[in-house]
Amino acid sequence: MHHQSRPVSSIAAVALSCLLLGGCASEKALLTQTQPLQDRLDRVEKDLATAGDAGLRAAEARTNSLAARQAELERQLAQLQTNQAARLDATETGMAARIGRIEKNLNELAEQTRKTAQQSTQLQARQDAARVNETTANARVGELEQRLNDMNRVAQAAVQRASNKTDALNAKQEAAEFAGNALNKRVSLAEAKLNTLSGLVQEALALAAKEIFLANGKEALTVTLTEDKVLYPQNDPNLDSRDAAKLNDLADKLGQLDQEYHLDIQGHTANNSTEDNNYSLGKARAEVVKRYLHEKKGISISRMSALSYGANKPLDPNGSNNRRIYIRVLVLK
Repeated sequence: MHHQSRPVSSIAAVALSCLLLGGCASEKALLTQTQPLQDRLDRVEKDLATAGDAGLRAAEARTNSLAARQAELERQLAQLQTNQAARLDATETGMAARIGRIEKNLNELAEQTRKTAQQSTQLQARQDAARVNETTANARVGELEQRLNDMNRVAQAAVQRASNKTDALNAKQEAAEFAGNALNKRVSLAEAKLNTLSGLVQEALALAAKEIFLANGKEALTVTLTEDKVLYPQNDPNLDSRDAAKLNDLADKLGQLDQEYHLDIQGHTANNSTEDNNYSLGKARAEVVKRYLHEKKGISISRMSALSYGANKPLDPNGSNNRRIYIRVLVLK
């Protein structure tokens, strides 16, 4: 504001000098004449001062706005730098992880390459050995083919020689087959007789043992199987599951005996048929029990005797409820 008022004061001084030099009569007249100019100068100075204050305030406002914008830009720049640093850190971490995975894959690939190379070497060695074996095998095949050809020639010569004797051999073979058939029949008959004899001998031994136990022993326990008609159907020699359970229990008890024993297995039937049929059925039922104890429980056949009483020993006079297997366990006193 002072820089603007200095030119105005200089102008007023010049004007005043001019008035004095122009021959003004008195100071009062001079002041009267210069007062309008002084008023105008005051107004100009006031207007200049007002305009200067407004411009200064506007400049200060713009300066403050620029300073605030600069501060905001600096803050954004700082934030951008922070974000960029974080992204760089994350990128470096991800790149390090990827580099680690790539190195691991490269190591695995190198190991697989080493194993593949080793297997390839082994395969090459096996192929070399196979080629050697193939050469040797080809040589042996050639030798065998030669020997086979020689043998074929010898065989053909033998066939040719044998063809002249075919009729005689056929006749002899027919005679031999006839004799063989007759011999087989005789052997079969002999085996059947031997089996029958063996059974008779075993039964005789069992009966002899039974007689010994009857004479010198006592009855230790008894077991009765299938007294009921439903559980023991007519003409059925097979065992019921309850019969098998009783026989299993009997075998367990026999295993606990510390004495010699003998089993007297008796077959009894109802009086619904002829005496021969009743006897055969009772025998068949007793033999089923005997075979079960021998095959399933390992009891020696010589320790058992199977007899049939048919319908001769009923449990009651009417002969009902007589279908049963009665087992006596005899022990020496």
